[in-house]
Amino acid sequence: MKKIVLVFVMMISFVGAIAQNKSQEKKIKYFVDSATTEFKLDDAKSKELLKARNTYVTNYMEVFSKAKSGEISKDDKKEKMNEVNSAFNAEFSKITGKSGAELKPFFEKMRNELSSI
Repeated sequence: MKKIVLVFVMMISFVGAIAQNKSQEKKIKYFVDSATTEFKLDDAKSKELLKARNTYVTNYMEVFSKAKSGEISKDDKKEKMNEVNSAFNAEFSKITGKSGAELKPFFEKMRNELSSI
């Protein structure tokens, strides 16, 4: 009986993780496709952006889950989120060749569009 319950719990956890990953993958792909079109990125730059965005989302989710579990404080979360955001923004700026000010309208547009995906 214990084995059946354990298998059932593991299946539920696995399905939940896959569903969340599919949603994140969809948002990452949308972001990269939009940036590729907007900034006329070639295939190499697009792949570089895909890797950077995957890293960003992974780091973001890690900080968020640590804060939710109480492993880090609200102040630590804010500091770590700033680090994660700054690292991605610097990488995105390098890939596109645009400054932070030039990227701001794109980020605002993405923030609105990604919330509905």
